[in-house]
Amino acid sequence: SAAISTDGSALLVCSGRSLRQVCVSAPPPPPTFAPIVVPPSTLVADLGKMWGDADLPEGKVTFIVGDDEERYEHVTKAILCIRSVFFRTMFGIGMKERDAAEVTVLETDLATFTAL
Repeated sequence: SAAISTDGSALLVCSGRSLRQVCVSAPPPPPTFAPIVVPPSTLVADLGKMWGDADLPEGKVTFIVGDDEERYEHVTKAILCIRSVFFRTMFGIGMKERDAAEVTVLETDLATFTAL
C-alpha cells in the first residue's frame, strides 16, 4: 500500500513488514508578500492627471464608515479616481455612487478605510 504525506512532499510505501519513505518533492516555501508601495502623490501631480479627463466625476463625497458611522467628509471624487482604480470604478459612469453626496462603507473602521 502507499500514501502521500499531508504536505505532498513524501510518498510512504508499505511492503510486507517494511515501511519506506520516498521524497517526491520539497515542500513548497511559505508564501511571501511584498510590501504595498504607494507612490508619493502631490496636489500638482494629481491636478496634472485630472487635466482634460472628461470621464472624471465632479463634486465631493462624504464617506460614512463602519458600525460607528464615522465620517470622512468632503473628499474630491476626481482626486480619489486618479489615485485609485477602486474609486474610479465606484464613481464611474453608470454607477449609483457617481452622483451620491454620501456613501456608506460597512464592515470596516475609519483607519482601515483611510489607508485604502
